[in-house]
Amino acid sequence: MNYANVFTEIGYHVVFIGADNCSDMATNGLVKTKVLDYDVWNFECSRRLRYKINDFLGTKNVLSVVSKYDDVQAIIFYNYRSIPFLRMVYYCRKNDIKVISNTTEWYASKSGKNIGFQFVKNLDTALRMKVVNNKVDGLIVTSSFLKDFYKGSEVVVVPSLSESASESAIRLNPIEAKDSRETIRFIYAGNPFSIGTRIKDRSIMKDRLDKAIGYFYRVFVEGYDFQFDIYGLTREQYLNSLPEDQSMLDALEGRIFFHGFVRSDVVCSAIRNADFTVLIRDVNRVTLAGFPTKIAESINLGIPVLTTRLGDMDKYVNEDKTGFFFRPDNDDYNISVVRRVLAMDRDEIESMKKCCRESTVFRWVNWVSPISEFLNRLWVD
Repeated sequence: MNYANVFTEIGYHVVFIGADNCSDMATNGLVKTKVLDYDVWNFECSRRLRYKINDFLGTKNVLSVVSKYDDVQAIIFYNYRSIPFLRMVYYCRKNDIKVISNTTEWYASKSGKNIGFQFVKNLDTALRMKVVNNKVDGLIVTSSFLKDFYKGSEVVVVPSLSESASESAIRLNPIEAKDSRETIRFIYAGNPFSIGTRIKDRSIMKDRLDKAIGYFYRVFVEGYDFQFDIYGLTREQYLNSLPEDQSMLDALEGRIFFHGFVRSDVVCSAIRNADFTVLIRDVNRVTLAGFPTKIAESINLGIPVLTTRLGDMDKYVNEDKTGFFFRPDNDDYNISVVRRVLAMDRDEIESMKKCCRESTVFRWVNWVSPISEFLNRLWVD
């Protein structure tokens, strides 16, 4: 909804088009609803193979919605499938409609999946990133890495934005009572890898939760006290993928707690009750191309972050104010960062939380002007 708020503020009427890929319907259906005064068109896609193929390649569903509105000035495609995306580019050219690609990730198919699925996914990604995105009028991307990749195109860089109703309430009505507890609480919330897959090459993991656990194990052995809460998977799911970490987890019993998959509002509450969010990632094309929403969510919820310095991260995270940085492939330094945080007193932590609450970098209102200028450049052409 953040981009909808931006475009509405600029003066556009926003319509959403999406798909429900979990429908049990025998045929595809189209459902219109209202969400916060926005028209939302949802396609309930059948699981039957011929409908899934048609959905993967076709444009009929999107065109059926576009045809219902007069004076469509632009269509924004969010990480859209390459073949229907390309077909829509040609349609928009003929109908004087601007095409904008909102590219937030450079997907990489993970090992352990069906080989046929990997091939199709990788081909689709390559076509979108290297062919279709070079034919659009403009791109909204989440990193300078992608801006440089599309050098010569009209591009605006916008990090992942996150301001839910609960985050806004926290900003407007912050909790002023000082936390008096002594134990410093850390949190990770996400999906670090494909659940159910035995991981042999840890470099394929999206988030290096294993490194975070390893760092906490090191400081635990040194006698530090802490609590690390993990949301998104269970202990059993973690060990099914990384069974060699069992001895560490056994030693950390009472320090590390797995909560499994829970509702988003439960996660938000847990983040608010933490002292720091932890997110470690390796440096690769996938992590350089995107920007983690987890960082934006945490800071908007008033919680500083411990995260890897990569890509544009240091443009948005203010070290010693809204977070601390880990260094890629420097475990000794990163463990020293954890020690530094564990040596902080409650006043220092509360000061960082205050800086997070006051930060505007991930709020949509901060990006109205850059996006408006970007759109103006498209129409000048």
